[in-house]
Amino acid sequence: MTIWDDLGPEERVILQNAVEEAWLNNVIGDYLGHAEHGGLVWMISSDEDAIRPLVPRFAAIVKDMVRRDLIALIHTARHHDVANAPYMTDNEIDAALIDPDTWFPPTGAGPVMLITTDHTDRLLGRQQP
Repeated sequence: MTIWDDLGPEERVILQNAVEEAWLNNVIGDYLGHAEHGGLVWMISSDEDAIRPLVPRFAAIVKDMVRRDLIALIHTARHHDVANAPYMTDNEIDAALIDPDTWFPPTGAGPVMLITTDHTDRLLGRQQP
């Protein structure tokens, strides 16, 4: 059994994006995406009308995953050196998750990046205890 087995579909997409150190504004589009060219290319949705109603649900899941020490968030507009950027505080996360700029536009670089924590890296076998 792996960490992936214990996660729901939204959590798996969020964690995969954290593993890839991706932008939070692309997560819901990734969740709504679809395969093309016989499965060779994954197309991320940019349909804001489809994404918008999912924001509260994804915001709650992101917050819960941060609380469980599975992911962390970095505000890249304030810290351009991502490798040394501090994790966002609970207050910063709460403010970011209700800010539409965090989620839209649903493509390209956003202000908030998802990353894995040391705890998750150990669970994934990416880091020694």
